[in-house]
Amino acid sequence: MKPLFFLLFTVNLCVFADSRYLESRNVKVKQEGRNSLEAKQAALRRANRLAFSKALNMELKTIESVSDGEIQDCIYDYSIEREKFSASVYIGEFFYRFYKSRISSLLKSHGIHMDFQNEENNIVKLAVYWKDFIRRSNELNKLKVIVEKFSDKKVVFNINRKYIGDFRKLRMKYAQIL
Repeated sequence: MKPLFFLLFTVNLCVFADSRYLESRNVKVKQEGRNSLEAKQAALRRANRLAFSKALNMELKTIESVSDGEIQDCIYDYSIEREKFSASVYIGEFFYRFYKSRISSLLKSHGIHMDFQNEENNIVKLAVYWKDFIRRSNELNKLKVIVEKFSDKKVVFNINRKYIGDFRKLRMKYAQIL
């Protein structure tokens, strides 16, 4: 029962073990069209662009010169978290992961430099007891932890340095892994 619960828990958190990706959560789109299929296709194109700008923390104006095809090539995967249809309207909420390396090359070709290495230097690897991790799952979800390894006794995860103060307030026993 414990492994199944953890699998469901991990999927629910959208936790991924690799930092080769940029994530974009809660990308919401409402699109009208002549029919629901046309509306969904237009919504997906719009969601790709919104997720891309959100992942980079840039306004849509900044990436106007980037084509839909170039953005599509940077997408590792995406999921539809929620969707609703009517005869001519599509409403959806999406989660995306983009390849950092492809984004970096793409932006460089458009004269925009983004340093993903510096971002990775802000990551701390911690280990906590399994029971503490499960007990504090809601709080850890808010801190955007990224699970790297787990066993019956401990969980190893990455957390951004900016959340360390909030993590310490949880009063969990932990070890920093170098």
